[in-house]
Amino acid sequence: MNWELGSLTERWVALQTLPGPRYGSAALTRQVATGTTRDPHWIVTGDSARWWFLHRLAGRTDGWSATALRSLLPPARPAALHAHFGPVAWAHRRLAQRLDAALIAAFYGADACSAEFLDSATWRRRYRRLFDTVDAVLAEGPSMAERITALGCAPEKVHVVRLPADENSLTRLSWAPPKDRFRIVAGARFTEKKGLDTAIASFARGLRDKRDAELVLLGGGELEAELRHLSRSLGVADRVIFPGLLPYGEFMDVFAAAHVGVFPSRTAANGDSEGGAPVTLIEASWIGVPSVVSDHDDLPFIAGPERSIVISNATVDEWAGVLRELYADRARLLELSQAAAPFVREHHSPRKNAMERERIYDEVAA
Repeated sequence: MNWELGSLTERWVALQTLPGPRYGSAALTRQVATGTTRDPHWIVTGDSARWWFLHRLAGRTDGWSATALRSLLPPARPAALHAHFGPVAWAHRRLAQRLDAALIAAFYGADACSAEFLDSATWRRRYRRLFDTVDAVLAEGPSMAERITALGCAPEKVHVVRLPADENSLTRLSWAPPKDRFRIVAGARFTEKKGLDTAIASFARGLRDKRDAELVLLGGGELEAELRHLSRSLGVADRVIFPGLLPYGEFMDVFAAAHVGVFPSRTAANGDSEGGAPVTLIEASWIGVPSVVSDHDDLPFIAGPERSIVISNATVDEWAGVLRELYADRARLLELSQAAAPFVREHHSPRKNAMERERIYDEVAA
């Protein structure tokens, strides 16, 4: 269950709604992202004004209006309802009770980190109720697991399950950086927590004199104007490229042609953070792109010091120094690539994710 399926930035949610080795599935959602092809097992309440209204109202009625949605679901009683994001789980907990089904809540980032939830007496109360009744809570890494227990969830209910990469879409790709330039790529929503200003500043400080070096910033968002201004003020606007919002396939094509991917994530002023880690890091590593990451939340859990470069004190000087070293040492990039891809393909495949989820489904259904 989620409010929307098919979003470019939340493809990993849709991957977790697919039928697994032992469990079938039906995915309940309010809407489908524009341009997305609907899967046959998606149940979209937005197809009907009445169902859309009841689904939307669930967040304001303590979940009572969502109980009417049981008539849309397959007739067989589900073993479990798996809700993606904390607020979605809270809005559907009464539906799980009506169906006599186990409830699993997955937290991913802002829902466990941002001031919108942490500083709200209403949401603290709602989360307490959710944690009292939920059967299991999923976290993508140990850092996120700690955040969830800090919110008041019993530690024995929290399970770490690594997120899946889109294996089918990535199969055609391999790491192939260009020979005539040194390309650094970052891909994210242009928000404070992604640290893209650090990427620009460190590129300018470390590689300003390297005319064959370029920084590609994939994505878009509210900070785009500020980021463009920063690149101009630092004198590197001609080598900081903004391709804009690209379809998933083109987005990953650009990453595959990067010498190195950078992920300078941090905690924003409002408390928002990765919570876990960007799925883009998982998918770039899958195709062998070497990565440099900040020591933030669960990024090192995916990247690891033996498979990437982890910067523990993420200052511009340190980032700049690492970029300059990698520019001069292409053999090091090859070593990182050869270590990252096998690890991610073993631990972040859709099948491994499904097996871990189904193990938890077995426990809570019993």
